Amino acid sequence: MTNKSSTNYFDEILQTSKPSRKQVALYLDDTKIEQIDMVAKHFSAISDAKSFSRNTLIETAIDKFLIESKDYLLTTYNIDVDQLIDKSHLEKFDTVIFSAHDDQIFRDAFFGEGGTLWWPDCNINSDRAKHIKYIAIYRGVPTSAITHYAKVKMDGFKTENGKKNFYLECSPIELPHKITIGSKPSCFFNGAKYTTLESLLNATKADELTFG
Repeated sequence: MTNKSSTNYFDEILQTSKPSRKQVALYLDDTKIEQIDMVAKHFSAISDAKSFSRNTLIETAIDKFLIESKDYLLTTYNIDVDQLIDKSHLEKFDTVIFSAHDDQIFRDAFFGEGGTLWWPDCNINSDRAKHIKYIAIYRGVPTSAITHYAKVKMDGFKTENGKKNFYLECSPIELPHKITIGSKPSCFFNGAKYTTLESLLNATKADELTFG
């Protein structure tokens, strides 16, 4: 719980401003920077006096500030910074890669040769599935690569008869470069892998994909 002195401290910095400082180079890990930006965003929304920047927060003792500020936001304004960051990750990694070991299944389902443009019976968390916009398929031997991706219909994720299915908006699109397995083991794409469309469009092997 945030004590009274901590609450007073945060109330004070929301209402007051400090003069600009000289810019300095400071190297922090991505997680810490992301947390700082989220806290700054919501402090800016709460404060009538100023807009917070990353540098403003860095002037404080960063580790102590993050622990106490997140607690303050949660207990006083019901803003859960970690939850919001988790949500932003779900929204960022909006592309899922599944695998198909049978090319006939790939053609029947993904290309709609069986009558429906879809990818059926997916092993995926339902909460995560709601954020998926694109699907790509890793094709097994002899192709051994990701060659196409497709856009998911709006509200195209359905749970039907206990199975989780994605329905596609249009026919799959061929990638600029096929994505080979690279140095990854042959079983790497067993199970869903989450990435971004930008990463998918630029990669030529699995090692170059950004996963989240």
